[in-house]
Amino acid sequence: MRSWSMKAMLLFGAVLVVQACGSDEEEVATDLDQSQVVTEIETTDEQGEGEASNQPEEGERSGDVTERELYLMDQYGYVVPRTFRFPPNEEVLKQSLEFMVAEGPVTEHLPSGFQAVLPADTEILGVNITEDGTAVVDFSPSFEEYPREQEEAILQALTWTLTQFENVEQIELQINGHTQENMPQGNTPVQSLTRDIGINLEGYAPVDITASRANTLYFIREQEEDVYFVPVTRRADADDNQALAVVEQLLEGPAIQSNLLTGIRSGVQLIEEPTLEDGVLTLNFNEALLTENSGTAVSEEALTMLTLSLTELEGVNEVSYQVNGTQALNRSNGETLTEPVTRPVMLNRGEF
Repeated sequence: MRSWSMKAMLLFGAVLVVQACGSDEEEVATDLDQSQVVTEIETTDEQGEGEASNQPEEGERSGDVTERELYLMDQYGYVVPRTFRFPPNEEVLKQSLEFMVAEGPVTEHLPSGFQAVLPADTEILGVNITEDGTAVVDFSPSFEEYPREQEEAILQALTWTLTQFENVEQIELQINGHTQENMPQGNTPVQSLTRDIGINLEGYAPVDITASRANTLYFIREQEEDVYFVPVTRRADADDNQALAVVEQLLEGPAIQSNLLTGIRSGVQLIEEPTLEDGVLTLNFNEALLTENSGTAVSEEALTMLTLSLTELEGVNEVSYQVNGTQALNRSNGETLTEPVTRPVMLNRGEF
């Protein structure tokens, strides 16, 4: 198991939760106690044709900008959410997709080693949301001009970017108005794409797929001065306690060949099974969880990985952390953790 280097602690801008009150004042909730500048993208207010009027609500608002995640591809081929600030726009789905086009407006704002996933010159001819929550996206023929080896990454990036909006459950692809049943290069089926397709799938799985479930785990990548969380889909044998399975997978750490890191040190164990009540998942660990400040505090990276991974589970809204039954844990920043931790609204902010 490879641990994340401590020099990256100051770079955890991924986990600031910003809540705007609809006025000039901002309320900043630091559930995971992080803060960093978010990339701001300059866009125009022009509207294209074919966009539906039933657009989803924007993400976090701060003044006259809104925050959204774009799923991009890093130099290792991982599909990763990065948070950007956009000026308000009525066509939020179309605007998001336009900033996923290579050599497009996002180019100058890309973090080092990242690239947009849609082929250059791809046009978004229209986006419409149907009553059942399907986002029907119509691309120009240039969409077909992508490398075969990037096909799965493109589908994952499209699906996870659009389904961040509450009223989008799945996506349907069209090219020049023609509904696609398969992708043009690798023939991958594309009917009704949901997050069930996974993201950054690991190359091994249980023999019996029907008796297993897919979990989304979050590990860490450190690229020069940039530190970010990477979602990985890993299948595991079905377990009566899904939260227990997720924790055990995180304790196993990232795959050796993955180039990913973990913030959870060896020796960490649960001393009882997780319990879920009214959306709050309670975890009780041994003292090995306390790795900071001479073994008296829990690290921010461990809290972040656990919280991101566990709140992917249905019904889990918050995570309460205990060590030997004690909830008032010291944090590495000197504060005391007395309340359950909520998931950050947006991931992987940073100065680019």
